[in-house]
Amino acid sequence: MTLLQNAAGMVLVIDDDEVSLRLLKVNLERSGYGVIPARTAKEGVEAARASSPDLVLSDALLPDSNGLQVCNQLVEDSRTRHIPVIIMSSQSGSKDIIATLEAGADDYLVKPLDFQEVIARVRAHIRRAQLKPALNPLTGLPGNLIIEAEIRRLTSPGHGLFAVLYTDLNHFKAYNDVYGFPSGDDAIRLVARVLTAAVSEMGNPSDFVGHVGGDDFVVISTPDRCDAIAQRLIADFDRQVPELYTPADRRRGYLTTKDRQGMIKKFPLLSIAIAIVHNQYHMVTSHWEIGELGAELKQYAKARGGSAYVKDQRRG
Repeated sequence: MTLLQNAAGMVLVIDDDEVSLRLLKVNLERSGYGVIPARTAKEGVEAARASSPDLVLSDALLPDSNGLQVCNQLVEDSRTRHIPVIIMSSQSGSKDIIATLEAGADDYLVKPLDFQEVIARVRAHIRRAQLKPALNPLTGLPGNLIIEAEIRRLTSPGHGLFAVLYTDLNHFKAYNDVYGFPSGDDAIRLVARVLTAAVSEMGNPSDFVGHVGGDDFVVISTPDRCDAIAQRLIADFDRQVPELYTPADRRRGYLTTKDRQGMIKKFPLLSIAIAIVHNQYHMVTSHWEIGELGAELKQYAKARGGSAYVKDQRRG
């Protein structure tokens, strides 16, 4: 296997000084890390987006920009905001360090570098970052690993009554196509905010909110609270979603763009679909069954048009 396949982690090093770049590369590779070299801020940000390294080491002064701008660009992009960033600088004053950390950097190293310290800090930041995939980087909500564990727990012996709300957006692809991915991220964050608020106000203190990914969310509550949560979520989302559109699109009430078959089509404004799976009237024996029922019910919710929720009505 190559070094990159065996690496303890991938480190993107952005430095226009060839000597510093070479020394960092040698020391990092000696410690088991793969290294992606970059010599400008533009090259480094593009490499971070393309390669998703485990950590970025950037010099504070670069030919086309500076380390603060690198931090800002990485933090503002949902593809890279989860990557730890360490800035290297010859400036040791507290003012420079504070400005760098406030710009989004996770750490600050003063040149000339102590390479043993560099490796120790890289190792510590990567180790901590490896715990974070349990959370969705866009919303900070629990992600797939935690969601799966929570749903598996529901069907364990003696668990009791539960209700699982599967939530996603209608016409999200059309919105992304017209407004772009940053605006799509805003729509997803809106769902996260109104969903968290609805659960906080209408649910139980121990209810769970998770973000599967994209525009898919999961809530775990109880049958006596799930309707109120769904109704509040729909009301709050429908009230706030027009703010994501231009005044012209709000007045028009739809977007015009290509569908998945490449045909020009009118798409309504974003709405929310909710499927509720519960065990109040019948047994649910596995997490697979919960997922399959949720997918089936969500299709019914989407077919209704506009924001809607569908609750499992089976008995026995």
